[in-house]
Amino acid sequence: MENKIKDAPKTKDALKQLQADMRQLQALLAEGRAVQRPEAPVTDDSSAVKTRSEVAVQYSVSLPASENGAASYKTGPISVSLLQTENVTDEAAALLGYALSSPQKVSLLRALLGHESESASALGAAANLSTGSLYHHLRDLMHAGLIGQSGRNRYHVTPRGQKTLLLLLALAVEK
Repeated sequence: MENKIKDAPKTKDALKQLQADMRQLQALLAEGRAVQRPEAPVTDDSSAVKTRSEVAVQYSVSLPASENGAASYKTGPISVSLLQTENVTDEAAALLGYALSSPQKVSLLRALLGHESESASALGAAANLSTGSLYHHLRDLMHAGLIGQSGRNRYHVTPRGQKTLLLLLALAVEK
């Protein structure tokens, strides 16, 4: 009985440490910095072996509400496996890459981010584009599904466009 009383503080400390470790792991999972891989087989040396169904990329996107009253945008964790990336055609990837291939197109997406919709003339002024160039770039962005038309000469960024632009900007921070 005396041994159990002496071990009680050690057990409480171990439980506190375990709880702290679990909170830290949950925070890392929420940030997307730690990935659970229960389906991955383990080799003799206990290092995980990658499978095609394993998570290749995990991210989440968040955009706070803007000052002009536009709604916030937030996704939960999004996971993409290696197998899913194999199903993307080169044409689909190139279409998205082309839609982001010029500073003017990125500028148009930025001008729409955080706004419910914007007029073509306001977008042209924000991106410093002539009418012909403006509609050429808007068409490319619409074709890629990054923006939509919400009325005559009014445009809005789609959820895909929001995710794409925010991920592009986040990747551009890394050098």
